Amino acid sequence: MEIKEIILNILNEIKNGTIPIHTAYNLTLDMWAEFIEYLDDKKYITDVTIYWFGDDDTYYDERVHSVDLTKAKLTTFGEEFLVEEVN
Repeated sequence: MEIKEIILNILNEIKNGTIPIHTAYNLTLDMWAEFIEYLDDKKYITDVTIYWFGDDDTYYDERVHSVDLTKAKLTTFGEEFLVEEVN
């Protein structure tokens, strides 16, 4: 699956009220976090949380612990992107 296709599928799942998961796209958790962070940075989605092992001050580790999309919503920019890319 191409990157653009993955992004469109993630946005469609969130739009339809489904919580996307990284295993459905054969992505590692770190790669998944990068996709979600990108979509959040582009303001296509909101209300996402990425938990890093490094969030704990007792040790430093840049690996992703989990990605919480339970409250994720598509923004107006995300809706517009979907419309532009689908048509």
